[in-house]
Amino acid sequence: MWLWTKTLKSENPDYPNMKVLLVDTEGFAGLDENATHDTRIFIFSLLLSSFFIYNSVGNIDESALNNLTLIINLAKEIQLKSGDAKSNEESNELAQYFPAFLWVVRDFALKLVDPTGNPITSKDYLENALKSQKGVSDAIESKNRIRRMFTHFFRDRDCCTMVRPLENEKDLQKLDTLPDSDMRPEFVEQINNVRKRIFKRVKPKILNGQPLNGSMLLELIKAYIEAINTGKAPNIENAWTYMCKQESQKAMEGI
Repeated sequence: MWLWTKTLKSENPDYPNMKVLLVDTEGFAGLDENATHDTRIFIFSLLLSSFFIYNSVGNIDESALNNLTLIINLAKEIQLKSGDAKSNEESNELAQYFPAFLWVVRDFALKLVDPTGNPITSKDYLENALKSQKGVSDAIESKNRIRRMFTHFFRDRDCCTMVRPLENEKDLQKLDTLPDSDMRPEFVEQINNVRKRIFKRVKPKILNGQPLNGSMLLELIKAYIEAINTGKAPNIENAWTYMCKQESQKAMEGI
């Protein structure tokens, strides 16, 4: 897996001196990869993040929700404690280890209104899309299962919508080099709002009530990578124990 990192300063008043580590993973559903590869990327990103940003294009419809069926597999892949069987209690407890989720919908062209035409927020738009569908068919149950799993694991969730940045198709190919003045004012405003929302809400990665520093996070990464690369299910309890042992060893050696 390839990761790109950049360190920025948090704007969260509760953590004024905290530096934010951004991790940008490759996208899902690559032509030369399979679902197992995508699942591993998703799991690894979720286990290490305190704030997870997922972006898609268009709008939140059944197709967009179906792309998140990986979440259903997460309950099967991630283990909270050692052991073969996973109880409902452990599944509920596991949800507390999942990060806050922000769904960014790019090139959004719909109006943010409810069925009666009243304006709604982007978060309302997400919550409406996650409401259970009526019916008893197998297809409806499959759709609702995705919604149940999503809302179960991502209890702290939000959504931001952004319009298409430019009208000229050719300019889209060089978007990263264009000044803000060449882009749609609405898009620039939305980008700035998203940035502010992220850096005001981001917080340290916390595991078992302990905020992790850089060294702890590195040891956690090693534990998860070893499990994933050897075909084992990531185990939070084992990773925590490994990290504590490594930190204790460093303390004894005066590192």
